Amino acid sequence: MASIEDMMQSSFSNGPGKYDHAVQYRGRETDDLALVLKDLSTLSGSQILNRILEMEEPREFVQNLPFGDFFWLIKKIGEEDCLPILKMASTEQWQYLLDLELWVKDRLDITRTGSWLKRLAEADCRKLAEWLLSEGEMLASYHFFKTLDVVILNEKDKANDLPAGFFSLDGVFYIRAREKECAETMEGLFRIMAREDFDRYQSLLLNLSGVLPAELEEEMFRLRNVRLAEHGFLPPDEALSVYAPLCPDRLSNPSNGKGYPLQLPESVSRELVPLYPLFHAGEENPVTGVMKRIADPLFEDRIRLEFAGLCNWILSADGLIHKEMDDLVDTWRKAGSYLSLGLERVSGDDLSQAELILRNNPLVEIFRVGYGMALKLKWEADRWIKHAWFTGQGYDSGFWGEEWGNVLEGLREKSPRFFVGLGGNRDYKYFERVSEIGQCLKILRHMMVLDGLMEKLAGLYPPDDEIMQEKEISFRTMLFSFWARHILKMEPGFSKISLERARRFFEEIRSGKKSPPYLMPRAEEMFVNHFMVYAFESPRESLSSLREALREIWREFREEYEWLPTSELEARYSRFILIGDN
Repeated sequence: MASIEDMMQSSFSNGPGKYDHAVQYRGRETDDLALVLKDLSTLSGSQILNRILEMEEPREFVQNLPFGDFFWLIKKIGEEDCLPILKMASTEQWQYLLDLELWVKDRLDITRTGSWLKRLAEADCRKLAEWLLSEGEMLASYHFFKTLDVVILNEKDKANDLPAGFFSLDGVFYIRAREKECAETMEGLFRIMAREDFDRYQSLLLNLSGVLPAELEEEMFRLRNVRLAEHGFLPPDEALSVYAPLCPDRLSNPSNGKGYPLQLPESVSRELVPLYPLFHAGEENPVTGVMKRIADPLFEDRIRLEFAGLCNWILSADGLIHKEMDDLVDTWRKAGSYLSLGLERVSGDDLSQAELILRNNPLVEIFRVGYGMALKLKWEADRWIKHAWFTGQGYDSGFWGEEWGNVLEGLREKSPRFFVGLGGNRDYKYFERVSEIGQCLKILRHMMVLDGLMEKLAGLYPPDDEIMQEKEISFRTMLFSFWARHILKMEPGFSKISLERARRFFEEIRSGKKSPPYLMPRAEEMFVNHFMVYAFESPRESLSSLREALREIWREFREEYEWLPTSELEARYSRFILIGDN
């Protein structure tokens, strides 16, 4: 399996002369390009297009774009509005774009192929014709075989006998597009192909009769994978290794003097160093912190190149067929977040140590350390949920309330995510801090011990069907209803209490205090100690977690009611106690 290191070494072995527009590595032009791209990343698609067209040398700017950044630019501007950029792009950039856009797993999508060939023809029909007669000949042969009818007439045949829609440029080869909407584009393309190289044009049409589509498609797929492997795109089954957890101890220790073996040459083609992915790696995290302090341009661009390869590896592993703009940005964030998490795990808050870790290890291994931390948390949640009491009762994550329920949902996603909270731009984000792992682990352990407590209480005092089917039921309402009945010296259980008794309950725990705030410190100890009695046989660690969880939900209860006069209590607004007609 090709690694990112192999991909990078393979790319560099081609030398800076592989492309006509190679530039001196990290020269003034490439520094200026980085500044321009960073500026463009904040603009809309139409604004980016206008900004490029207003440049003094827009063609040079576009052709100097790294392949990954060129692809991002096309997606940002939009497929239907990108014709000016396609016109200025190189055929190598075209090939990269088509390699990503035309394939569905190992099959060539004929419809998308036709759409992109039409766009390229509208952008620069002559350049497309030249390319299809040279490097793109295999694509031309396969696509024309699938979409055209070609008839060869000799002197005795009459063109008038052919069905409508056929045209010929030489009186020998008659061509018809099977889809009428493509006819005009195809005819214009063939006219230019014939004008550019008539012999190769005729040879292409003549050889269509001998095309073996399955074999041709297989060879095209092989060559496409070879090209994309240089950029980190691996077959999905191989790419899944990027999600294999890695123990932090497996990373090279900077103190042992063994540096990461990959060394970048003094000059390299600009296409190999995409800039955009790292722009979206996060705002304030260990990765961006290290990047701000790097003074070595070779090291900086090694990180940029590896990061782009890591993102492409993740795209392959996730099986994203057609990479839309949202997919790209989400993948860049995922890579940056888990990379930051892994980096913080092994270096703490020490940016100097973090820089040494980056110098001594491939980014993919640091990513695997971070992703492994989140994955282990997900596995613990999944194992518990499978046998949890609340699951057996038919409840979903909503049983744990809005915040804890959302935390649980985030952990259960394929790639675990951290619940940020409602009201922001994003409810969830990928884990990027060790503290976020700790916060979710704490909440998960609280749910686990409270679930065990609920199972014990429900075993001793089985809730009736009416309570279990209550729409607004949650562990909080069940616990506080159970405790309210204890304070009121009612029969133990989870059944509803009347509004009158609920008000008497608040008078009891407020110790006769007549005005808010009602802090109720004595009631907190009563609440915690009452439920700790039921868990006396639990391990010490579980007891500590349960006590902490009970205090946490008590604080929520107190904040809910500390300013509410007893007389204003209403059943329909009661979030912690089941109030009914009893």
